[in-house]
Amino acid sequence: MQNTIKNRASLACQVRMNIRFKNEMSYQTLAKILRHEIPYCEEQHQRYLLGFFEECYPSLMKKFMKEQSISRAAIINLFNLLPDLGEKFNFERALKNGEF
Repeated sequence: MQNTIKNRASLACQVRMNIRFKNEMSYQTLAKILRHEIPYCEEQHQRYLLGFFEECYPSLMKKFMKEQSISRAAIINLFNLLPDLGEKFNFERALKNGEF
């Protein structure tokens, strides 16, 4: 129970990131990708990561980053690996407007 309370933003990101998918990717996997503990695999991870950037608003991402000890640079580096698709629009706008 304590971990659930402790990782609320992480769980919220997991739900939002997986909203369109039958199989889920955990927030732990996302954190490991961002920390380079496991390699980013375009085939396995890209759709989930696009969902993360489309569905998670900047303040939620910041809470996730704090809970999981993820740097802003790690988020931006991963964002830049993804193809320029519509899913990136909201986060790109947040970057330009200084919201993230």
